Amino acid sequence: MRVLHLTPELPFAPGGGGGETREFYLLRRLVELGHEVENVSPVTAAQAEMVPLLEGAGVSVRTARRPDSQVEEVLRAMAAEPAVVAALVDRPWLAWQMRVFWSRIRRLALQAIAARRPDAIVVGHDMALAWARDLPRDIPKLLTCHNLTWHYYLSRARAADDPVRAAVLRAEAARYRAHVLRELPLYAVAIAVSTLERDELLLEAGRTRVEFIPSGVGTDVITPAPEPTGGPPRLLFTGTMSYLPNHQGITWFADEVWPLVRARVPDVELDVVGRNPPPSVEALDERPGITVHGGVPEMAPYFARSNAVIVPILTGAGIRVKIIEALAAGRATVSTPLGAEGLELDAGGNVLIADGAEVFADAVVRVLEDPELRARLGREGRAVAERRYDWRSLGDDLARVLESVCTSG
Repeated sequence: MRVLHLTPELPFAPGGGGGETREFYLLRRLVELGHEVENVSPVTAAQAEMVPLLEGAGVSVRTARRPDSQVEEVLRAMAAEPAVVAALVDRPWLAWQMRVFWSRIRRLALQAIAARRPDAIVVGHDMALAWARDLPRDIPKLLTCHNLTWHYYLSRARAADDPVRAAVLRAEAARYRAHVLRELPLYAVAIAVSTLERDELLLEAGRTRVEFIPSGVGTDVITPAPEPTGGPPRLLFTGTMSYLPNHQGITWFADEVWPLVRARVPDVELDVVGRNPPPSVEALDERPGITVHGGVPEMAPYFARSNAVIVPILTGAGIRVKIIEALAAGRATVSTPLGAEGLELDAGGNVLIADGAEVFADAVVRVLEDPELRARLGREGRAVAERRYDWRSLGDDLARVLESVCTSG
């Protein structure tokens, strides 16, 4: 089976964000299963350095370099294609940004199709689903919904203090939802990564088939290490810090929860790990007990030195990689309800769910003070990661979906 993969972000791992990591491991698994895979993406200069990782996984790669300046990128797209300007009228903002990206890679995608016609085309992200307008109608297409982006806007609206800003975000969510549902019939299958989004798509998708393939983890790469002995108790937060829900979440934790935890466990320390921290996150490094590390080559040493992982996410939607990695590492995990939303987890059995600053602080302190609780959560978390969230089995699921679409067409 030949698969063409089109995405606005180059898949790569280690070091990629949630979507980049997910697509890398799923594509790698398709290659391991004997399928021929080609990826087409726009790339920044930094992303271009990651191309060898994807090629090393056996995936053919075509890329178009993005200009260093986003303003230059937009102006170039408008000058080359007047239709980009017109798209501002009928597309929400993020979908319009994908139209700008498409102006750079459309030619490459069509060249790939002409050179070796694929059996199926996979488009990554609901933001990019309108790309299918320019693709051959007779090739089956699958859309990976890393999230339903209108949920992202709605969660931000709920968290907004300014009523005007909340209203604007709700309006953009409505525009986005209408855009996605209008374009979705171009796809044979929509793949959801959370149970909640799967259920919503099942109600809304019409004739487009809906499948559920969550994000996962390499349980052969991330493995449990013995809990550290000696030294102060240590918490870990990880994620791409330039992603708004991550830096909002850790800032909330530092402002509202951390003082409550430190009042009861004075020597506790917190590692904040993830690339591209904004100034608001970098400033947390000045607070007692908090160390901001930025991007790191691999997460294993940070999981190994931690006693527990926190997932204080208040906004956002879709992929929940950080919590799945924590479970695979065998570390007790405390999450907000939104941080674990859409995952098949057992609250109290393999993860603690806590809503609100005081309740979250209580759960963190419980975990730090009770080694038996930590051990049980870590053991049960690792078991569910192996059973449900290993990349190899998830890649097998994707291969079955692709094969069913190709044979039914």
